[in-house]
Amino acid sequence: MVKISNKTILLLCVFAFALIYRLLTLHLDYYPPGADIGLHNSVLHSITLSGETNFQWNYYHMGGGLSLTFPGYHIFASYIVLITGLPEYLVFSLTIALFSSLIVLCSFLITKAAWGLSAGLIVAFLVTISRFDIEMLLWGGYPNSAALMLIPLIFYFYLQKKRFSSFSFLLITGLLSAAIFLSHSLTSVIFVIITLSTILILIIIPKRMLIAKKQTLFWISSLIIGLIIISPFLVNIIPAYLGKNSGTFTGGVSDIQQALLSTRILPIEWIIPLFCSAFIFLLFSKKYKGKFLTISSILFLIWLLVPVISTQGYLIGLYVDYNRFLYFVILPIIILFGLGFDHASNFFSRIINNYRSAKKLDYSKKPTSPKKQKNFIYRIFHNNIYGVFVLFFLILSFFALPIFLTPFRGRTIQSFYQVMNDPGYETISWAKENTRNDSVFVSDAHYGWWLSGFAQRPTLSAVDPQFLTLEREFEPAQVANNLLDTNYVVDNGLIQVREDGGYIGRHNPMFLAKLNWTYFPYPFFHFNNAENTILVKIDKRYELFDLMQLETTEMQIQNSSNQVSVQIKKSNDYLNYTQNITVYSGVRFVDLSIILESDLLNVSIINANYLLHTKGELLEIENSVGFIDEGSKVLGQIIFDENQLRYTQVTVENPSGFYLTYLFNEKNNLKIDLSFGVFSVSDDPEIYQTEESRNNYLMQILYSNLLSYPEVLTNSTIEFFSYSEAISDWNISYVACRDFAILPKFVADPGFHLVFINDEVAVFRVNSYFYKKE
Repeated sequence: MVKISNKTILLLCVFAFALIYRLLTLHLDYYPPGADIGLHNSVLHSITLSGETNFQWNYYHMGGGLSLTFPGYHIFASYIVLITGLPEYLVFSLTIALFSSLIVLCSFLITKAAWGLSAGLIVAFLVTISRFDIEMLLWGGYPNSAALMLIPLIFYFYLQKKRFSSFSFLLITGLLSAAIFLSHSLTSVIFVIITLSTILILIIIPKRMLIAKKQTLFWISSLIIGLIIISPFLVNIIPAYLGKNSGTFTGGVSDIQQALLSTRILPIEWIIPLFCSAFIFLLFSKKYKGKFLTISSILFLIWLLVPVISTQGYLIGLYVDYNRFLYFVILPIIILFGLGFDHASNFFSRIINNYRSAKKLDYSKKPTSPKKQKNFIYRIFHNNIYGVFVLFFLILSFFALPIFLTPFRGRTIQSFYQVMNDPGYETISWAKENTRNDSVFVSDAHYGWWLSGFAQRPTLSAVDPQFLTLEREFEPAQVANNLLDTNYVVDNGLIQVREDGGYIGRHNPMFLAKLNWTYFPYPFFHFNNAENTILVKIDKRYELFDLMQLETTEMQIQNSSNQVSVQIKKSNDYLNYTQNITVYSGVRFVDLSIILESDLLNVSIINANYLLHTKGELLEIENSVGFIDEGSKVLGQIIFDENQLRYTQVTVENPSGFYLTYLFNEKNNLKIDLSFGVFSVSDDPEIYQTEESRNNYLMQILYSNLLSYPEVLTNSTIEFFSYSEAISDWNISYVACRDFAILPKFVADPGFHLVFINDEVAVFRVNSYFYKKE
């Protein structure tokens, strides 16, 4: 009968706890959280379609097209689905909970091999409650987690080469390396860099490392074997990475690059401590091994330094989501904590035991064997006190350190990533059963990925650029973002205008600044048609209309080489209302003209009132007003004909309201002309030291703009979005909308027809006349 040690039983209990903890966190709600699970299911169904398998093509994700998602995990999951018949989302959660829990065992093995059994057990428990490992499951990073599990396992074999024959070592490490290469691209790159960097250092100083060059040859050979095993896949995927999609990583796609630089750069306050902490492994090596430089200390040092340094890739023109490198940092950091807890517990237990031995041992009563008695008591007390301190540090870390996850914090994070519920999945089932297989859907970023993967319909998802990895994904993501938000977008590189059209009172229009410190435009001014009113006199009675009470009769966008105009026409029985927005190439001001007229002799217009939503503090000059948002260093300016206008500031808060009142004196037609500009101003702190110096600087800009308008500053091209053209160009069939605040945009528009709705999602079918060019 095989005898199992207490420590083995303890390790298995920790593993079981890790598995249960992950499964419970994944299924606090019935459906697993995260949007990426939809991507994984679209990959799974793309590679299991009948016919020849193409690992580089996803038929559903972001409208369908090139896919560079490494399929190792998805191939494994597809076999589990085939064998068990379980729902795909349940297979995903069960398999990835298992892989993530196996990290506990792998971390134990690598820590035990490098630093000892006690440290290995401590690290195993810490990995069990690692927030970042569990959070990766919650947002759906399944291939990431599976590949990360393999890195410490391979490193364990590297350190334990002498325990295996050459054939066994190369076979096992070659297969494990191939599994990494087939499962996740970024993990593959980091793993190879860590391995090769460690080999380079070991070759440079082999005598001090006490390692033969032959052993490093085995490490390299395992990488080569892994590459050979999956070479048929790599032969096709590498050219795709280095070809059409290379610009995504080297800056060729400026929008993705700028979005990454705006949102995903890690603060230097994180990088410096992480960089310095890597060298603590050398100190622990001195304590545990008796010297600073050992194979283990160098491997762990490089293991931590490579991803930390990679977070600064933008300095050399490498553009990826820099936050992803943190996932490679977590296990080495946890091992550092485990070593610290092990060392501190040993230290304190020795001090206490020495004190207790000195106080409690009476050698005069047992003169025959004082040494044995002392060692016996020391061993009992040392082990118990060591365990008490370890338990104390583990409990303290569980509740006090943010890198570890309590159930309460786990619930909060799980709720943050939760996408799917019963009504949402009901909509997916409806789409799968009631729409054509080639129907193109549009939805928001998170739900769209579920829709594409589980309904198996090509879906344009409104994903922000910083979360995209392929060049071809940018345009469909922008189309989805715009379509779910507004009807028209015009951008000349200096200012952006968004117009919701005539069917919803919200942004009619909105003016946004193009700032020099962020990719994302900064909303500054906007009108809302539901808040803008017109007072008319009909015979001898007065009637007040808001602009949403007027029927939308025409919407169109017109473009030429140097300007783009958006025209909205509305009317009722008494009034005709025409709004024109004109954006010019190279000009940072946008013209807004409004024509109010009546064809009836008994109708006259008394006044028109517009509520302008704005940010910043009011600055007044002749025929113009400015608004300064000092915190964001953004200045907005409106140029107008003062003879037509009376204005009143509603509030002085930021954001604030600003009433524009036009007096018509009972005329039956009038034209309103306004020009809007929004732009960055200097962030020099000396300018803002006093109110006087600030106002002098800002007034100078306002007066200069008033005199020079409409000065052409650049020769930039104008980019524009028209929702009708986008629907036609992308052959969009359905819109799945979860934002009920935007529903009137689709409900009132005759181009859309509501075909399904529940508490979570409304689905609109696109009417056929959109497929005709304007």
